[in-house]
Amino acid sequence: MRRDLLITALLFTAVGFAGGVVYTRYAPGGPQAPVTPAPAAAASAMSPEAEAALPEGHPPLNVAEEWSRLQQQAEANPKDARAALELANFLYDVERWQDAIRWYQRALELDPRNTDARTDLGICYFNLARYDEAITEFNRTLALEPDKPQALYNLAMARLRGKQDKAGARQAYEQLRRSHPDFPGLPQLAQLLDEGRAR
Repeated sequence: MRRDLLITALLFTAVGFAGGVVYTRYAPGGPQAPVTPAPAAAASAMSPEAEAALPEGHPPLNVAEEWSRLQQQAEANPKDARAALELANFLYDVERWQDAIRWYQRALELDPRNTDARTDLGICYFNLARYDEAITEFNRTLALEPDKPQALYNLAMARLRGKQDKAGARQAYEQLRRSHPDFPGLPQLAQLLDEGRAR
């Protein structure tokens, strides 16, 4: 989703990470929070989907090194929503959903009207099967930006896949179809809704 961030991150790394653990100095609660390790396996490798987004022939992204750099930047600037958001987006791109949630929450504390960050927070919840929290974030986004297509699409998916709420999913789908008839995910969503109706 944020390919440009991945490409930027690639400039900072050239060799793979042989293994190890990235440590965060502080949890989002502040500098008094205890030191917590990030999982070593996740720190040294990208998901297959994220890896596939890299340009052909590019060396592997050193996730651990970039994670550490962005986290140091965010912690050094605790009142800068952009620094927290950059780290959250990076963690989103490498599918570290739980870690991304903490940084999206921090970014939103500083900039609560950022509908992109709020939508991505909802997607993180969705990917962790925390559907009620995902739906809450998509609805909060739509309260600020009623026709935001990514929020409408993901709200429909969370209602359909997570809650088996076909009526709620169809309502979000219809709003998306009216406001953004060219949205790329519409055909897939329509097919899923039709399959549900057939069953």
